[in-house]
Amino acid sequence: MPQLKKLASLVLLMLAICAAAPAHAGQVLAVGTEFANVFERSASGEFIGLGADIIRMLAKQNGDEVKFEIYPWARAQWMVEHEQAHILIGPYKTAEREAKYGFAKRAFYRDVMALYIRKGSEMSWDGNYANLPGSRLGVINGWVYGAQFESLRSTIKPVIANTLTNGLNMLVAKRVDYLATNMRNTEASMKTMGISNEMQMIEPFMDMQDGYLAYCKSAACEQLRSRYDELYEQLRDGGVLQLMARKLGVRLPP
Repeated sequence: MPQLKKLASLVLLMLAICAAAPAHAGQVLAVGTEFANVFERSASGEFIGLGADIIRMLAKQNGDEVKFEIYPWARAQWMVEHEQAHILIGPYKTAEREAKYGFAKRAFYRDVMALYIRKGSEMSWDGNYANLPGSRLGVINGWVYGAQFESLRSTIKPVIANTLTNGLNMLVAKRVDYLATNMRNTEASMKTMGISNEMQMIEPFMDMQDGYLAYCKSAACEQLRSRYDELYEQLRDGGVLQLMARKLGVRLPP
């Protein structure tokens, strides 16, 4: 009888350990699109950026083996929404997205949203969206630009560009008068395209947007999110996150 009790206790202990084990251990798939210094792929094929670095550290601490993939932004969002991937890297938070994903407790980067024009253009911006209708304002498909802009989107009737590169090319070709984007991605893209001297950002800023890790809505993903939130706090409190962000030139939320 004592042996049976001992065996029963061992079984209960093993069940408890299994229940507490991290979700998807060894099979975490994180997806996103090219976000400069947040999530991108080097010439050698390595996934780099603050988002990739953070997930690697969280996965290592949790005993997970993580895999990364880059897709068009709409495809990456669809995959996480439909539980084809576990983590979406870098989305800004909106009420619509909160219905589709489980957002991390804290954002891991902050973007300045701004308008860009061609140098020499007579276009100006006083911060009043009511003055924009009639101008051709380009936006990037799937991006959000802050509550004020989104509430007036149907009035402004922006021109949709499929990608940031496409949007910048439209601005160069005078197919739009303004391009609404973020400084981090845009400065990097203009440098790559060799058009930094042809464009300029104008003030005031449109808004500030914080980027998150967002998880699929399954119970297993929720368990993973909860655990990664705990581990992220350790990175933040220990100062590791600040060093990583400074090295990559990424702005952290306060």
